[in-house]
Amino acid sequence: MKQLSNSKAQGSALFTLVSGIVILLATVFFFIKLAGSASFSDVDQTTESATQTRIQPTGQIVLGDGIPVGERQGEAIFNKICIQCHASDSNVPNSPKLENNAEWAPRIAQGFDTLFNHALNGFNAMPAKGGAADLTDQELKRVIVFMANKSGGSFPNPDEGAATPAEAAASDAAPAEGEAAAAPAEAAPAAEAAAPAAAGVDGKAVYDGLCMACHASGVAGAPKVGDAADWKERLAQGKDTLYKHSIEGFTGKKGMMPAKGGNPSLTDDEIKAAVDYMIK
Repeated sequence: MKQLSNSKAQGSALFTLVSGIVILLATVFFFIKLAGSASFSDVDQTTESATQTRIQPTGQIVLGDGIPVGERQGEAIFNKICIQCHASDSNVPNSPKLENNAEWAPRIAQGFDTLFNHALNGFNAMPAKGGAADLTDQELKRVIVFMANKSGGSFPNPDEGAATPAEAAASDAAPAEGEAAAAPAEAAPAAEAAAPAAAGVDGKAVYDGLCMACHASGVAGAPKVGDAADWKERLAQGKDTLYKHSIEGFTGKKGMMPAKGGNPSLTDDEIKAAVDYMIK
């Protein structure tokens, strides 16, 4: 009986020992597995895709309904910014409304460069860039062209790049393939032939291309072509005074005339020819 009791005690002790060893091994295996998992995770974080994920920006600058800055087009900019003042139903004073040709005509007559300068730097009640400092110069040009061309203008697309003066000069100077350059003696007659054309400026062409914007409908107090009553006081001052006011600009009780109609590239002779056409 005593021998049986000893045997049972030994069996119980052996079971306890084995169970302890199993638990210990399981615990060691668990920690090894856990450590290995963390190690693999660290390795994964050094892969190229993981690196790109960590360094990618948290956001991208996109304004104007999600369009990246610099890529916004005229209509989108108008609908987001300029519409506040230039919408057809806006009650902001002295702000030309979209598609109101009469209000835009005197502005368009000043030329694109003047419109851009006023919009870029601000003018009277117009804040610089319409108050949107994030607009790029090119975006500003796009929205000016959009508004002006929807309101009687015909400015070219600012995104259609033109050759620089240097490139144009090089292109003009370079002979076509297989064509010899003209000798200096051959070029002289062509220059002489251009002189008569400069002397005979087409006043109607200048009027149609610029002056018509104001003088066809009497915008901003401009005397209308063919209206004797409108021109009576102006003609009484003499043609030289009309020339002077048209070339240098003039502001009077009945309105204002921008210098050279807002197009400084015109010559004095071209302005005089346009005046002659309108008063004949």
